[in-house]
Amino acid sequence: MNLEITNRILENVLYRQELHKLEKLEKDRIFCKHSIEHSLDTARIAMILCRENGIEINPDIIYASALLHDIGRSREYTEKIPHHSVGVSLANQILDNIDCPDDIKNSVISLIENHRRPDNDPHTPEYIFYMADKKSRLCFVCPARNECYWSDEKKNLKIEV
Repeated sequence: MNLEITNRILENVLYRQELHKLEKLEKDRIFCKHSIEHSLDTARIAMILCRENGIEINPDIIYASALLHDIGRSREYTEKIPHHSVGVSLANQILDNIDCPDDIKNSVISLIENHRRPDNDPHTPEYIFYMADKKSRLCFVCPARNECYWSDEKKNLKIEV
């Protein structure tokens, strides 16, 4: 399957600039990074969880959302703005710039807006995406696990399906 929107995002100048800023800011970070690997892990896990839960969704929506869900992190670090808020603004700019259809754009924005909300309805793509973002963390092999601010209940200390 061709992920047309996702691939346009990867080529977008603003996306690349923000990703580069984030990579520089997290270069020496000992905790989980918000890299493209994290984004792709989140997308793959979300696709699996959607299938397991009978939720049909366009894979381009999942992958586009995954690429953009943490794009506001650099501004959270530098300007203290919550990354999901600034991420929605950046995602809107990027999606407009690549001529993303409104129906896909609205779905992507919803996943980004809600990716930090554990209270999403468990039968929605928003909840699945929230869970995929959390499950993508490899706490069980993290060298900074003991210094992490996440409680042990939130950490992924075992591999689970």
